[in-house]
Amino acid sequence: MGLAIDDLPADTAAVLRRRARAAELPVAEYLRAELVARATMRAPEDAVVEFLESEGRDITPEIDRDSSALVTVYNLPAETLTVLGRRARAAGYPLGDYARRELIASGRRRTVEDAMLEFEEVADPGMDMAAVADAVRYARGE
Repeated sequence: MGLAIDDLPADTAAVLRRRARAAELPVAEYLRAELVARATMRAPEDAVVEFLESEGRDITPEIDRDSSALVTVYNLPAETLTVLGRRARAAGYPLGDYARRELIASGRRRTVEDAMLEFEEVADPGMDMAAVADAVRYARGE
C-alpha cells in the first residue's frame, strides 16, 4: 500500500512521525487529519477543477489500488475524498497517487516547529531550546 507511512520517502516519513508524536496521535490518525486539513485549503488544482466543471468535463477520479486505503485505513470523510478526487483528476493522477503526493508535500514543507521537534530528539538536557528556536527562525529569515 503506497499510502502507508513506510512507503513514503524516509525523510518525509520521519517528519510526519515526529508531528504525529507531538500531536499525541497514532501515525494513521495524524495522516488522516493532515489529508482532511489539506482538502479544506485552496490548492492550485482547484482552479483547474473549476474550469473543467464549467466546461462540463468529467472530473471523476481514476481509482488506483491505493485509493481503497483512503477509506479502509484512513476513514476519510466523503467530502475530503471528493475534493482530493477532483484535484487528482485535474492534476492527471490516480486518487491514491495524488493523496500520496499530498502527504509528501506536507512533509517537505517544514516549519520551525518541525526543526524544534528534531532538535529535541538529540538535545542535551541543559540546552537552551528557546535560543535554538531563535537561531532556527533567524536562519529561516523569520
